[in-house]
Amino acid sequence: MIGKEMKSTGYFSFRELGMIALLAILAVFSGTYAPVYLLPGGSIAGFVHQFLILPGPGAGVFVFGSILCFWLVLGLLLVKKPGTAAVMSLLIVAIDLLIGTQAVSIHAIDVIVLVAVIIEILTMLPLTNTPLKYVTPALLAVLGATTLLLFLAGQAKMGENGAPATSFPLGYVVISLIALCYAVICYRHPAKYLAASAIANMYYLLHFWLFWGSSFAGRFPVAPDIIPVLLCVAAVGGVLSASGAYAIDLLVKMYSKADDGLVQGQ
Repeated sequence: MIGKEMKSTGYFSFRELGMIALLAILAVFSGTYAPVYLLPGGSIAGFVHQFLILPGPGAGVFVFGSILCFWLVLGLLLVKKPGTAAVMSLLIVAIDLLIGTQAVSIHAIDVIVLVAVIIEILTMLPLTNTPLKYVTPALLAVLGATTLLLFLAGQAKMGENGAPATSFPLGYVVISLIALCYAVICYRHPAKYLAASAIANMYYLLHFWLFWGSSFAGRFPVAPDIIPVLLCVAAVGGVLSASGAYAIDLLVKMYSKADDGLVQGQ
């Protein structure tokens, strides 16, 4: 376990606390600057509405919600202790309050902690056992199929107001196919972190709809057929972020084993 050789502060060792702090800092700065410099369109809105041709409101959760889920899941995988994501979320909120980044400007720091709590709780449930192991693949299959059918029926929409798409709705096709692929993957190889991240990111979207508008449900989609599409977007963002966290955790484990082998060979 990470930090096993270090002195303990109680539950977490000093090394684990250092890693948690580092991951929280990376979460804040990647969420603030990565969309501007890495995404086509130069912003989250440009990426989801102009490049992917997705409807709104809430399609941006595919980016900023997924970034948050990625770091929270990575923290749990690396530290391997319950409570890691919750502590990370509190540090993220503290850093946001200190430097005044995106979460403060949109008055949404509460959702950061709630998403972390959801991930913490779900990863402690037997999501890989029957019947819970079928929930995530079924959810992804239904949302992916619905999104694809809407595209095939010519009902794709775009923009915050849900206007009919005037160009090829790339997001509908890509997101739906990814959802269907992950439905198969999660059915054959149940993974609790994929399920937890997908559900947590879907809650992020729901939180956005309910609480970030000028009134209760003021940001809710204007058309019912937009709802499954955006839920699919959020779920796919969740499974992709968890997959990225899994990949990094695997690389860390491979590096640790190789390093241990070199030490033992000396």
